[in-house]
Amino acid sequence: MESVGIGLLGLGTVGTEVARRLIDEWELLGERAGATPVLRVVAVRDIARTRDVGLKNVRLIADAHTVVADPAVAIVVEVIGGTDPATALIESSLRAGKSVVTANKAVIAASGPRLRALAAEHGARLYFEASVGAGLPIVALLRESLLGDRISALDCVINGTTNVILTQMRAAGVSFESALADAQRRGFAEADPSLDVDGWDAAHKLVILAWLALGAHVAPEAVDRVGIRDAAGDDVAALAELGYRVRLLAHAERADGGAVHLRVRPTAVGARHLLHDVDDADNAVIISSDLAATVIVRGLGAGGASTASAVVSDVVSAVRERGAPPERIAAVRAEVAMLGDEDVEVAGYVRVRLSAEADARALVLQALEDRGLAVDAAVEVAGSELIVLTGVAPRAVHDGALETLDTLTSVDRILGALDRVEA
Repeated sequence: MESVGIGLLGLGTVGTEVARRLIDEWELLGERAGATPVLRVVAVRDIARTRDVGLKNVRLIADAHTVVADPAVAIVVEVIGGTDPATALIESSLRAGKSVVTANKAVIAASGPRLRALAAEHGARLYFEASVGAGLPIVALLRESLLGDRISALDCVINGTTNVILTQMRAAGVSFESALADAQRRGFAEADPSLDVDGWDAAHKLVILAWLALGAHVAPEAVDRVGIRDAAGDDVAALAELGYRVRLLAHAERADGGAVHLRVRPTAVGARHLLHDVDDADNAVIISSDLAATVIVRGLGAGGASTASAVVSDVVSAVRERGAPPERIAAVRAEVAMLGDEDVEVAGYVRVRLSAEADARALVLQALEDRGLAVDAAVEVAGSELIVLTGVAPRAVHDGALETLDTLTSVDRILGALDRVEA
């Protein structure tokens, strides 16, 4: 059987799993690909370091550019992460006519359409299933299976680290800081968790999904992004009592006129919602479209093995599709209109500490109504605390109502505020 040379950039957690599968399962992968993918060379930072994988007949080198230039390498697998030098290495590979498999969400979010066009220009292909949802085949679903649909919205839980933290906060009744420390001890969170807990990881993934689903490429900086650092254990617990679970919800939508909105925010998810029971490291993506209606994909969205599954699957596809005509690239809107806060509608949750003023509860509820924000429910807890579930209204109305509450003498303090979704 013909063999196809593979060059691997990076041998961390994911890279090690990819190398192990390519080496140990070469016969199975060859049967599925129609030619045998053979790992020829791996680029690592430290050649002398002991590796947890037997690299039989595989060269280990320090210069990633040498891997890209190697004539024995037909497909480059990039799993080093970050944008520099990953972007340049991917560009060089594609210009050399070599297909690239990557798990790099930051690179694809920033440059995906440009790199995909570059691949087509040079007779190569760009594969990035592992950049979103690890082992969930969501990229393939959007690139291939739903091409006949008009997709209007996406709702996702696509960051395993924050989901583990929020699940622990609810289940154990602990603070964000305690849940984060526990997630770090268990290997679910990095020593520096900023990309996850500040919402950047989810924002990058949402940008990629929105590009494929909505045909609009939005800069990650344009995502309405709020992380979970300020998520209060008291809010998580109070919402659990009311039947809600807090998720870092990633949402994208396209209005009839073509304008789009992308947001990543901690959100109270109602019991009837499909994302309500997506706990721990599970990921899930809900696709709303005209023909297929509601499609949900769910599974383990974190970990080396899960991510490696998507990477190796893309390697098999790259081997199988070598020599095929260049991929036809759908046009992506260069100028994307973004929906403003007056056009984006959300429901909400707010928890306040009431002052000792007479009729404080009634005054708070009346102030919300006066600002155009309907009250769906109001519950007094812990003596002086009031929880209000507000109705669907534009983001600007919610923000204005919170500003009003902050000025009321009947409100001692606003303790927490979150978006809310029901079904």
